[in-house]
Amino acid sequence: MNTANVQHSEGSRFIQTTPQVKSDLNLIEPAALAPGYKAIVSACHKLYPEQKNPVTLSAVTKFWMGGRDPLDYILVFASQDEVSHWHYVSCGLSDLHGDGRVHPPAMSAQAPSGYGFELTFRLKRLDEVMPPTWPGKVLQTISKYVFKTENKLVAGDHITEGEPLGVPTSKLKHFLVDEDSQLEPIQSPAGQLRFLQIYGVTEDELKAAQRWNGPGILRLLKKTIGGNLLVTDIYRPLSLFESAPETRVMVEAGIAKEGSNLCGVASLISWTESDVTASREKELTGECALSNWASLSQQCDRLMDDGLNSRHVSHPRGIALACDLETAGYLILSIQGRLKHGFHFTLKSIKKESAVTFVTERVAGTQVTASKPFAVQGTWLQLLIRENLLDTFQEKISRMNSNMALPHTIRFEEPKLTITIFSDGSQI
Repeated sequence: MNTANVQHSEGSRFIQTTPQVKSDLNLIEPAALAPGYKAIVSACHKLYPEQKNPVTLSAVTKFWMGGRDPLDYILVFASQDEVSHWHYVSCGLSDLHGDGRVHPPAMSAQAPSGYGFELTFRLKRLDEVMPPTWPGKVLQTISKYVFKTENKLVAGDHITEGEPLGVPTSKLKHFLVDEDSQLEPIQSPAGQLRFLQIYGVTEDELKAAQRWNGPGILRLLKKTIGGNLLVTDIYRPLSLFESAPETRVMVEAGIAKEGSNLCGVASLISWTESDVTASREKELTGECALSNWASLSQQCDRLMDDGLNSRHVSHPRGIALACDLETAGYLILSIQGRLKHGFHFTLKSIKKESAVTFVTERVAGTQVTASKPFAVQGTWLQLLIRENLLDTFQEKISRMNSNMALPHTIRFEEPKLTITIFSDGSQI
C-alpha cells in the first residue's frame, strides 16, 4: 500500500468497460461542465494549449447515475515530448461536482478533493491515429479498487496486475506509481488534488521495488529505460536489469544500506487465536485499529507510540495465520528488507478489516515482549519475531514453492505460531 507503503493487489483481471469516444469537449457547453472537471481540463490545457478537443473516453452510464465505472471521463492527449506518446488523464477520483453526489464535499479549500488525486498514464505511440482504449479500462479498474477499499495511492506505491499490458506478449504486467512530472498539483473549487502517474514494469522490476523501494527503482528506470516522463512501452524487450546489469548491484546496495520502505501490503491474510475463548470471540469482532490503508505507516507508528494506552489489549498464547502463496512471499521480503533493519511490516487483509504487524525487539512502542510475543487490539495483531529467530523463520518460509502440495502448515514453537498456506483466497 512508504502505498503508501501500499501494494494494491486486488486481482489480475481487467473488468470490461464500454467506453464511448468523443472527439470534441465543446459538445458540452463550458458553463455546464462540473467545476472540478473544469479545473482538471484547465490544467491539461496549460500543458497542451493546442489540443482544445482531446479524445475523451466516457462511461456510458456515470457512476453517480448507477453505473459501474467510477471515472466520469478519461482525457487523452497526444504528446511529442521525449517520445511520441498518448497521455491519459482520469477524471473522477477527485471531486468533479462538489455537490456530494460522489464524494463528500471538502471541509476547506486546503482539504483533499475527493481522494485527493487523479491517475495518469503515458503510452508510447506507434502509428495509430486514435489512442488505444485498454488503458482506460486499466484506470477504471484501479479506480474501482480505490473506491471499494478507500485505499489511497501515493507516489512510490506499486500495483500488481499479473496480466500482460496491452498485448499478450508484453513483458510488462505491473505498475509503479510516481508523480506526473508535467501535471503539477492544482487547487480546484472542490479542494486540492495531485496527478499520480502509473508506469508499466516487469516482474523483476516489481520485486526489486518490493525488496527496496518504489522511488529508488523509478529513479533507475528514468535513467535507463523510461526517460524523465516514464513513457510505458509495452513492446520493450528487456527489463531494467537486463538492459543495465549494473543496476542490480545498486539495488542490492540500497537494500543493504536502507532496507525497504514497503511497510505493508494488501494481501490475503487472516488470523485466529489458537486458544480463543467465547469472551475473546466477542472482542475479536471489533473494528480494526488500522482503518485506513492510506495512512497505514502513520497509524502503526502512532498506535505504537501511544502504547495503545486507551485501547484494550490482550496477549494470546498462540496464533494461527492463514495466507496464500503470494503473501508468504511477502513475508520473506519483509524479513530481508524490514525486520532485519529494525522496521515493522504489516499485512492488511483485502477481504475484511483485519491486519497483522510483524515487529522485532528494535521496533519501539510495541505491546509485545519475549514472554508475550502476541498483542491483540480488536482485529489488529502485533506479532514479535525475535531477531535471533529471523533466519530460522525465513528459512522455513522460503521452503515454500508453487510445486508443493497445498494447503501446507508451517509450525513454530517460539513464538507459538502456525502459518497455513492455501492455494487460493476462497479458503482464507
